[in-house]
Amino acid sequence: QARQLLKILLTERPRPVSSDRLIEILWPNSTPEAAATTLRSAINALRNVLEPERPNRAPSRYIITQAPGYAFHLHPDIWLDVEVFEKELESARHAENPEQRYRHLESAVALYHDDYLISDPYADWVQNERERLQELYFNALLQLAELQAANGDFVAAIASCRQILARDEVRENAYQALMRYQAESGDSAAALLTFERCRNVLSEELGADPSPLTQLLHQRILNGEIEPPLSPLGHAQRSLGGEPVGLGHSRGRAPGSDPLVPQRTLLPVVDNHFLEIFVGREAEVALLEDRLTRALHGHGDVVVLAGEAGVGKTRLAYPILQQATAADATVLSITCRPLEQQLPFAPLADLLGRYLHSLPESALQTLPAASLAQLAQIIPSLQDRLPGLPQPSLDGIIGADENRQRLIDGVVGFLTALARLRPLVLFVDDLHWADYDTLAVLGRLIQRVGDVALLVMLAYRTDDLAENEDLSTLLRDLRRHQEHKLVQVERLRPHHVRDVVHLLLRPYQARAGVELADALFAATQGNALFVTEAVRDLLERQSAHEAPPTGDGKPDDANLQLPLRRNRRVQEVILERIQRLPAAAQELLQLAAVLGRDFSLDLLETIAPADPVESLQVLLERKFLVERPDGRIDFSHQIVRQVAYDSINALQRRRLHLRIAQALESLHHAEDQPREMAFHYSQAGRSARQPFAYYSVLAGERLLRTLGFRQAIVHFDDALAVLESQPGSPPDLIRRALLGRGLAYESLLDPDGVSDTYWRLQTWAAAQGDRRLVLTTHSRFTSMLTLLGRQRESNQLLAELVEALAQTEGSAVQSQVMADLLARRRLIYQGDRPELDTTSGALPGETPGETWTLYTPPPPAVPDPVQDLLQVLEPVYAVLPLFDYGWTLLVQGQLGEATHCLNAVVDLASETAQPSFASTAYHQLAVTARILGDLEQSQALNDRSVAINREVSGAAGELASMWPRISSAFLSIQANRLDEAERRLRRVVTFLDGRNAFHNYRHSANIGLGLVALARGQLTQAQALLETAGADSVNLYPYTHIRALLGLARIAHLRGDAAACAQLLRRALRFAGRRSLLEEYIETVLEIVHIQPPGAPTAELIRSVLSYVESIGLDASITVLRHALAESDRRSIPLKQPQDRP
Repeated sequence: QARQLLKILLTERPRPVSSDRLIEILWPNSTPEAAATTLRSAINALRNVLEPERPNRAPSRYIITQAPGYAFHLHPDIWLDVEVFEKELESARHAENPEQRYRHLESAVALYHDDYLISDPYADWVQNERERLQELYFNALLQLAELQAANGDFVAAIASCRQILARDEVRENAYQALMRYQAESGDSAAALLTFERCRNVLSEELGADPSPLTQLLHQRILNGEIEPPLSPLGHAQRSLGGEPVGLGHSRGRAPGSDPLVPQRTLLPVVDNHFLEIFVGREAEVALLEDRLTRALHGHGDVVVLAGEAGVGKTRLAYPILQQATAADATVLSITCRPLEQQLPFAPLADLLGRYLHSLPESALQTLPAASLAQLAQIIPSLQDRLPGLPQPSLDGIIGADENRQRLIDGVVGFLTALARLRPLVLFVDDLHWADYDTLAVLGRLIQRVGDVALLVMLAYRTDDLAENEDLSTLLRDLRRHQEHKLVQVERLRPHHVRDVVHLLLRPYQARAGVELADALFAATQGNALFVTEAVRDLLERQSAHEAPPTGDGKPDDANLQLPLRRNRRVQEVILERIQRLPAAAQELLQLAAVLGRDFSLDLLETIAPADPVESLQVLLERKFLVERPDGRIDFSHQIVRQVAYDSINALQRRRLHLRIAQALESLHHAEDQPREMAFHYSQAGRSARQPFAYYSVLAGERLLRTLGFRQAIVHFDDALAVLESQPGSPPDLIRRALLGRGLAYESLLDPDGVSDTYWRLQTWAAAQGDRRLVLTTHSRFTSMLTLLGRQRESNQLLAELVEALAQTEGSAVQSQVMADLLARRRLIYQGDRPELDTTSGALPGETPGETWTLYTPPPPAVPDPVQDLLQVLEPVYAVLPLFDYGWTLLVQGQLGEATHCLNAVVDLASETAQPSFASTAYHQLAVTARILGDLEQSQALNDRSVAINREVSGAAGELASMWPRISSAFLSIQANRLDEAERRLRRVVTFLDGRNAFHNYRHSANIGLGLVALARGQLTQAQALLETAGADSVNLYPYTHIRALLGLARIAHLRGDAAACAQLLRRALRFAGRRSLLEEYIETVLEIVHIQPPGAPTAELIRSVLSYVESIGLDASITVLRHALAESDRRSIPLKQPQDRP
């Protein structure tokens, strides 16, 4: 007891501790005289240990006698971490500047390795001091995080907050700080997820809601009121702790100072020939000018321009963008394209990529690093220019939606940061072709425009709205919240058309303009594009001398006759204009149409069959094509491109697509544009199937990186349809397509897609003799099956793995663990089917249906299973089978071997960045503690498991924490904390609502709810829940399945149905005994002892399992079973004859 004595004196230093209190703590059951003697002996022994050279009877320097007992004297030659910890905190409180305060706090935090005297977790005398020091530690971390965030080091600040929550998951002020720093770092999606975790934890653990302060912070983040500070990227600064901060240091701009980012303007493509001609739209222009003025003065706004194709939406926006340019605003405009509608974030990636490319290095360094890090996912070139960018964290293999939300927040944060640097006008044209993710960014950006200098203008075709349901949803939301001004762009009126004709034909001194304008309006009904194309058609005809000019060289008024009839379409006029082009120009226009988007002159020169200079000049003069400010060539209108494309016959299209694809390859652009390459090769005929498959795989892999999982699956399926049908296809391409498909389905949590893909990949890898791929597939597939609650199905996968290993490594299986694991799992997951009952394990004279099954001990475990697996598998692949083996050993009662395996899993999973398996291993170690009878240790390990998963956002962490959460609820039931258990189980059921898989989880949670109802006396409700969950003989978890059978047996007993009760108890015995499920069998036997069903050979059942637990030294179970045996002997039932165990 000397060690405990020292701990008590240290804890109370410098105060003396009375002898009576020391005796009460250390020797409560001794007589006063004996305890006093023992105390004096312990004090003397302690003094001798601390001061071995102290003369006999000399006073001690450390343990002094002081009334009313003894005290610890902190001599100068003793270094005590607790003392130094508190001195550092005191120095921090009196520090003269933030740098000194930071250093002292950092030193104090570094000293706190674990809670005070954690080796005595349940000692009452240490609790107050432990909680006091823990409180100091938490406050120090919060202060340190505040200093780190103030210095722009949000990564460190967030880590400090997480350190608090790892030790105390209900500390609300740590959640508040974490939310704030995540939002300020540009990751408001993570901040919102943190709030959800906070709400769930408080509800589950305390039955409480977040405080009003936390809810207010949550609302501010939702409103976009907390945003990243502007930060000089890579600036050579030092943090408060003396280390480089690098990214994230906050630096604002004083009013009137030089802007940090130079002005840039990216305007839409319009026809410069008619740029000065702008008629009508006076009211619309006035409204847009008013909204622009408001935005320039810091009151953001949103305007939506809606109208039919060609009505003039882009032309209406253009003068507003010119005015914004003149006002020194940043102007960004982008046009969505049909070819990119399935590409996530495609228009924004193009726009922001061009904008960032135009900025100098110094300007890039002023932008928020957290947002740039997210943008780098869709703009890979950013990492090349800014190699110091932090890598955004991706939350596990199935954190897809969370990662997408963070990327959306990153784009929104970047745009709002630009608007704070300089007023920003964002124009998005042809929004009806926007992808889902671009619309999500715009929807979130619109929520934040109110307090920044930002004008968002959106334009879409009303006649194409029905084909984009996501856009319809966005517009409905805008109308509901009244967050925008809708401008319905109407057709030109007759007098507007007269003005257009007058301005266009003024060079010809036309006298017949009114008649021509009226005819033009009658033919076009005022559609601006139609009017423009019709006038161009007229001028081209006159230019081609289809009517002779007058003597002054100008067209005669009489010859200005519009060759249009009523009910013609603008496409017909455009087609006639195309047909009047020279043959070479027609061919070049068709080639441009097949390209499908704007293009460079380099590409044009490569794909053109002849020198394109003259043809390009013709197309530019006649306004089929226009030149953008960046030198690229585009169509004057998408309708013109579509008409040109439709004018090409099928064979010609095929050849042009092939020519373009080959040209892109020759220019080394193919790898950067895999989706375009795949599209062109898909249209190039059967001879191009292999390159189509290759670029489809590349396109799918690119989409995985930008979170376009469903689109990626389409590309992988396209590739596999070709590769698997053509002999000699490259194996590496098939492997990549299947792996990518599997990853996409994992991210979408699609169990059918995951199963289909990995069975195909497993079969293909085995046929190829690719042992590494077999192992990779097994690891990924089995991890998904585990998350999906489909453990039994993994047996088939494990069997194929063993077979593949045998085929690739020789005639014998190289891993004994693999073979033993397969045999054990097949036994455990063979299903619970009473109709297949036999007399195996029965007592003499028993018949099927009346069997009281004896316990079957498990076979010996493989010696040194960790080494066995690591000889066959790399550590990253060994984690999962080692966990499986540890789990099977655990449920079969081989606790020592199981603990060895599970501890190794924790270490390997941590080393190989697989936190989900570390968490699950902790959960199973908690089960081990429960079997050993240490419920408090079990709860602590289980909480550690849940804590790890809470560090993983969203569905990934939620799924991996299902079993720990369910297990914790069952412990709460045993402790009669029914409300707490019900809250945890309801959360599981709520999370699984609407998900078709996860049967094991759902059944187990409903079994727990059934047991809660049973404990409350609600027998009908309990029976319904237990019977429904237990009816699935395949998708079951052994422990909860046994609990369901025992619960039903208890209900039958309470209702006086002895036959049904006995039948259910026999069924539970049979299920547990034949599978060697130790904990489940013991619980069933104890229930039999409690109920005493007629005819049950209780003593023999107890002895069948007692002999085994005695052989493995399971002390807690030995005590319980011996007590049960003694109870049974008092009410023993004679056995018919001795019976050997099977």
